Amino acid sequence: MAVLDDLGAYLAAQVGSLTLGTNLYLARLPDDPDTCVAVYEYVGGAPLSTMNGAALPLVERPRVQVVTRASSYTTGRSLADEIWTALEQIVNDTTLASGDRYHRVAGLQSPFALERDSHDRIIIAQNFEVSKAT
Repeated sequence: MAVLDDLGAYLAAQVGSLTLGTNLYLARLPDDPDTCVAVYEYVGGAPLSTMNGAALPLVERPRVQVVTRASSYTTGRSLADEIWTALEQIVNDTTLASGDRYHRVAGLQSPFALERDSHDRIIIAQNFEVSKAT
């Protein structure tokens, strides 16, 4: 599966208040509901290959940004912290529900307040480096 699909399904299973398509979205942040989460993929490190000239790399290294939006800072930060804790538990070749193996999902920094949107809702962001076996 694609990284966004894997991590979206994982977050929906690990964070009880999140449901894909209801308040957890992949690659988009709709205007409603007020409290929701979006997971975006962006450029990461170069894939890792072996020295034996294998055609495919052994490890993909994309990065993802998780954006949490809420009416109150407290609500948004609490949800962002739950997400942080869940993703930081993907270590040591964790196999997700799709069967894909992840070496690590590592936070690049703690969740941080990014901005307020046009409806004065807080947006909290956090970035992760992903190491996924191919």
